[in-house]
Amino acid sequence: MPTQERGAAPAQGPVPATAHLTLRYAAVHRALRAAAARRAEHSKLLADCELSPYCVTDAQAELLLDLTDPAATHVRVPALAHAHALAPLAVLAEEDLRRRAVRAEAVLPLDALSRAAGLDAFETDALLLCLAPVLAPEHALLFGYLLDDLDQRRPNAELVLTVLAPSLDERLARLPCLGPYGPLRRFGLLVPEGQGGSDGAGNDLLRTLNVPPGLASYLLDGRGDLALLAHDPGELSPPRPPLLGGPALAAATRLGDRLRARRDGVAALWGLPEGSQLDAAWAVAAAAGLTLRRAPDVRSSPDPEDARAEAARALATAGALGTALWLPTDPLHEAGAATTQVLADLLARAHVPVVLTGQAPWRPLGLLADGRYAEGTVPEPDYPQRRALWAALGGPASASASASASASASASASAEEDAPEVFGAGGFDGLAARFRLTPEQMRATAGLAGAEGVPMANAVTRVLATMPAPLTEQRTPVHDMADLVLPAEQARQVEEIASAFRAWPRVSQEWGFGGGHGGPGLKALFTGEPGTGKTLAAEVIAGSLGVDLLRVDLARTVSKWVGETEKNLDKAFRQAEAAHALLLFDEADSLFGKRGTVDRGSDRYANLEVGFLLQRLERSPALVVLTTNLHGNLDSAFTRRFQFVVRFSRPGDRERYRLWRLAFPARAPLAPDLRLDGLARLDLTGAAIMAAARTAALLAARSGSTAIGREHLAEAIARQFRQESRLPRAGELELALGQVGDAASAGSSW
Repeated sequence: MPTQERGAAPAQGPVPATAHLTLRYAAVHRALRAAAARRAEHSKLLADCELSPYCVTDAQAELLLDLTDPAATHVRVPALAHAHALAPLAVLAEEDLRRRAVRAEAVLPLDALSRAAGLDAFETDALLLCLAPVLAPEHALLFGYLLDDLDQRRPNAELVLTVLAPSLDERLARLPCLGPYGPLRRFGLLVPEGQGGSDGAGNDLLRTLNVPPGLASYLLDGRGDLALLAHDPGELSPPRPPLLGGPALAAATRLGDRLRARRDGVAALWGLPEGSQLDAAWAVAAAAGLTLRRAPDVRSSPDPEDARAEAARALATAGALGTALWLPTDPLHEAGAATTQVLADLLARAHVPVVLTGQAPWRPLGLLADGRYAEGTVPEPDYPQRRALWAALGGPASASASASASASASASASAEEDAPEVFGAGGFDGLAARFRLTPEQMRATAGLAGAEGVPMANAVTRVLATMPAPLTEQRTPVHDMADLVLPAEQARQVEEIASAFRAWPRVSQEWGFGGGHGGPGLKALFTGEPGTGKTLAAEVIAGSLGVDLLRVDLARTVSKWVGETEKNLDKAFRQAEAAHALLLFDEADSLFGKRGTVDRGSDRYANLEVGFLLQRLERSPALVVLTTNLHGNLDSAFTRRFQFVVRFSRPGDRERYRLWRLAFPARAPLAPDLRLDGLARLDLTGAAIMAAARTAALLAARSGSTAIGREHLAEAIARQFRQESRLPRAGELELALGQVGDAASAGSSW
């Protein structure tokens, strides 16, 4: 049988498709004739017993037992074995039709359907038998005759087995093919009457099997979309190519080995963004030697009992097919508590391998109690890992990089300058440095660039434009106290916040300061000029505590619609509380501003928002940090609720000296005559110093220099002063860059 190539069209027109369908149905019709002959023989044997219509005689009972005895050595009714098999001439005719289809660069619809759903000969004939009423309505009476029930005029599983599996051995072997886990029903080719009811085998045998609309037309003339007509909604294909490496791949492999050793285990991998979770789930399943199916989205079943039924069917199907079930847990945050608890109870009882993935951990206690649960947490891929993923993707990236570079060279001066920075050597360096894409986004980018021939950077922009911004930005902290340069008093306060949060459970619960129920969490307020380290300090605290940092996206949170802002804020608080993450409100004065007098209706609603925030902040057990440039703009009711208030001042000489040292990485190529000691004299914040160092590096790279020199740094500092609407004093910049001896000796004591 020739293999259908991707993109090959089905055989069009009535001749090849109809001829093939007629040919195959002729064999099924022979099976119907044989089944009718068997039925007639049964009737004749039973009639010989002179049966009364009001009772079952002894002779009839003995005959029926003989007919159904699996250990019988004789067969009283002759069975035509494989009556539905193609005759030799029909086999030759079918092969001729397939050769004609290949010459036409097409595929016969019935073959395409069987191949897509993985149907064997029996399952294909079962589908044709259920399609018989469409091809010949006269079969309705025949079906009733064969089932000994003239009221049953539509096909069901009992009819299929009666016609195509007449012996007991065949019946037992073929019964699962017609059940809920067989491909005919999993792919939606046969839909039982009253789908969604009991899946018991007894009921299934009697439920009418319907052929979905459009399938008959497709088989007759090839018109229709096979991907829509035959689709298993739970089946997952491995991502091509798989894009997972570094710590994520190592963690997935470890969990897969655990799942291989315990087939009823639950493997959870946390920390990866949504677009990376399919690759991670497949890596776990592959290490365990399993394929993967996806659990239904609980958001589509608002009723907990409906969610239970859907999840139970998915678990049962995975168990029957010997696959693992993948459950992304991030949608659970949008489901109700009752639905989440229903799923947790179901997973605790099931003995099917399950893979959980999500950004925030979801740990039902029932799973943790019996030792089946194992987890791993991995950070978002860094630059070397992203570059390796782009290199693994290959193909379109390098081609698009080359096309983009040539197009940019002829477009404009700015584009000409940007192209090398975007793509870098081989096309991968620039992509990894500029864009932080998930594997799903990377594959979409490469596919779009390859299909349309657009530059890779443009393809990335299009892909990212389709992604909605979340209410919060989740960060895995990468900085520690060594990266935070503050005066000693401020550094001590920051460290004290982390220590206090660790001690808070004991103080609140054991010592009773939380009112016996844990009480609200700790709150901290960071005030000070821009660039003095407020946001970095929040990240350092989160890293010290070993938790993630959730930064509230105010642009997405604040809504003009009444009540929507409160709902969004509540979601942000709930997410932080469930993940035990640090919740950061950056530039908080825009949201936590002072309440005013009610002059207009909108003022009343604005005051309600502030009041809601006060209450939510008061009762939240999460660690919440607010940053603001203007302390006086905050409502006084908020400031009273903070256990810690840290005022970040501009750095002094000692801090600026350390900041300049940290601004240039150890691998940065500094010119031999460039000394940083005297730069501590310049009144710049930490953010300004870091920005000036990056600008100097970019100026050096753009000019083609192999090292960052004094002239690059001087220009970068001058630009930074202009951005702040300031001017250095006369000779101040030259003195800072040229002061080698005195400043160096002074710096040695800092």
